[in-house]
Amino acid sequence: MSKIVAYIRQLVGNGKAATIGIFAFILLLIFMFHRAHAAEVDVSAGSSFGTQGTGPVLGLAIREPIAPNKGLDWVAGTDLWGSTTLHGETVPNNWDWHAELEGCKGPVCAGIGPAYVQRVDSVNGAHTNFYLGLRWQIAPRVALTLGHISDAGTSSPNVGRQALMLTWKLQ
Repeated sequence: MSKIVAYIRQLVGNGKAATIGIFAFILLLIFMFHRAHAAEVDVSAGSSFGTQGTGPVLGLAIREPIAPNKGLDWVAGTDLWGSTTLHGETVPNNWDWHAELEGCKGPVCAGIGPAYVQRVDSVNGAHTNFYLGLRWQIAPRVALTLGHISDAGTSSPNVGRQALMLTWKLQ
């Protein structure tokens, strides 16, 4: 259990009291958004993987259809990337905002759009990046999401971040 708590603590770089406050606020948001009558609001949780190392990832997104097009949505989201280890050095946690134009065929959706990461580090060499997303709806309220952020080699370094997350539709 202590390994799970330590893994989740990689999400924030704050002290114990602030960390408890942050996670309490996240739970409050999830409670308040659950079954709200607005655009679709999704919460995601999972893990980063690949060259940049592994770390916990939390996400929140709003999804709205582009009427009258069925299967075409705009998405605005944010992800909190936990700290990882790259080449033996700790890469601190990071945070992104991203937008996405997403097209769906049946249970599978793919999207692309701009992303902005808070901190330039040894994984993302620029604040501005691209966001690529794949989502597979496995149940009416549950999806498996694969997200990737990188700058397509326009700056160095360009390791990029990717995560596999379980997404829950709050309403």
